[in-house]
Amino acid sequence: MRTLKSLLAYIGCIAIAVYVALYIDGTVGIILTIALSLALVISLALTLIVLPFIKVEITSDKSLLTKGERLELSVKLSKSIIIPVPVVEISADCSPQLEMPDGKLFLGSVAGTETTVVKIPYNAKFSGASEVKLLKIMLTDYLGIFRFKIKTDEKELTISTSIYPDIPDAAVQTDFLKTTSMFSDSDDDEEETDETAIGSTGMPGYDHRQYSPGDPIKRINWKLSSKRDIYMVRLDEKVCGSGQMFFLDCPKLDETEPALEARDNVIESALAMFTMLVREGREASFFFYSGGLWLRTDIHSMGEVYALQEQLSSLVPSNPSKLIPDEIMNAGKTPICFTTAINDCMHSVTEIIAACPDALIISSMTAQLPHISPNLWTVSNDYEFRKQSE
Repeated sequence: MRTLKSLLAYIGCIAIAVYVALYIDGTVGIILTIALSLALVISLALTLIVLPFIKVEITSDKSLLTKGERLELSVKLSKSIIIPVPVVEISADCSPQLEMPDGKLFLGSVAGTETTVVKIPYNAKFSGASEVKLLKIMLTDYLGIFRFKIKTDEKELTISTSIYPDIPDAAVQTDFLKTTSMFSDSDDDEEETDETAIGSTGMPGYDHRQYSPGDPIKRINWKLSSKRDIYMVRLDEKVCGSGQMFFLDCPKLDETEPALEARDNVIESALAMFTMLVREGREASFFFYSGGLWLRTDIHSMGEVYALQEQLSSLVPSNPSKLIPDEIMNAGKTPICFTTAINDCMHSVTEIIAACPDALIISSMTAQLPHISPNLWTVSNDYEFRKQSE
């Protein structure tokens, strides 16, 4: 379309020159017509001569970003011939995890044998594996009428990047931790043992008392508290990890902004929850699917939360054949699933519930999942976990 408009404009100039020659001044009109015709020929010839000598290279200033950080792509234009390059048009694009604040079309030129660098900025908006790329690099002639594609290796015009999800500093949410603890094996299973010690609860085994403000939450016996409907605290000195097992359901979806927002909300909520568990002295294992395998990360300290954050920065959504890791099923534990499924595409989470109706499901509130399970919890944009009511 642009070439057609430029060509029509050029034909209009020729028509004016012919009009001048016929009706105003023949000599001047003929000179104008010849000049315009030669200009087109020379412009086209010089453009075709310089085209094979143009070299394009791209580099980026970073490959790992945090959300909100700026990435700058540098497009280097150079040539080994002294004829000046007219105008180079660069069409750029990126994955939906990034945004381009300055549009998608950039212009450059090269004078002599110098190198021209065109800077293309991107902003990291959502987490996960992403890429920046150049779609087309076109050379226009001096009159702006004809456009020719500069030959480049398509693979060399794409750069992969990874964007870290945030680790929110969310407050400990006792009710939610209490619920997740019921889905794990822990010292709470030993509330009735063959030991002869009788505590203040009247139960054999560990000594307990009612929770008082200031007691460590990690010492709450969640199962006993659930039975008695009051918080009960163990008085033993030994506090073992909760052994909770979580996994991420991250199916392939159309990467619209609402879907990406919901995905980030879920992933960052998982990181927030692991931070809560670490602060309370609890342990957990987290499974996510990558490269055709279910990968496991054991969480014992904040260092492992940060390591998981880095792993999730290059996460690519996928549809595994087994939606629940075998390791969780073989352990005999009820799955705790963080799902990035949304209302318009929730086949994966419905299959998980069909396979394990007791599974605890955690979804983004913005995903607007219907009440598909009595164990469905939602998380808000402020990382507050709430059980969904019918």
